[in-house]
Amino acid sequence: MTNIIVAKAKFTRGSARKLRWVADSVRKLPPLEAIAKLQALPHRAAKTLLPVFQQAMGNAKNNFSLSPEKLTIKSVQIGEGPRYKRRDVHAHGARYDSGIRHKKLSHILVELEVK
Repeated sequence: MTNIIVAKAKFTRGSARKLRWVADSVRKLPPLEAIAKLQALPHRAAKTLLPVFQQAMGNAKNNFSLSPEKLTIKSVQIGEGPRYKRRDVHAHGARYDSGIRHKKLSHILVELEVK
C-alpha cells in the first residue's frame, strides 16, 4: 500500500506560467532539497511554492508518521485560477481612457509518495 500525501493551495496570487517555471526546477529533487532550493531562489513564485511543500512535509510527518528521507515528489501541478479584472486608468485619468488589467491567480497541488 502506497501512501500519497497531498498539499494544496488555491487562489494564490501569481501567474501559473511563472509558478510552473520555478516548479520545474525542483520537480525531480527530494523534498528536503526542494525546500532548501526554494528558500534560496530569489523569485516571488518560490516564496509562494515554499509553504505548500512545507505543508506536504508536515502532513507526512503528522498524519502518517513518515520521515522526510523516505519521501519523493510524485507530482507538482500548477493550474490556472480565475482572474481579477481591475480597471487601469491611462493618461489624464479620463473616464474613457482606461483599460482592464487581469490579475492572475493559480492553484497549486503537491503530491508526495513513499519510496
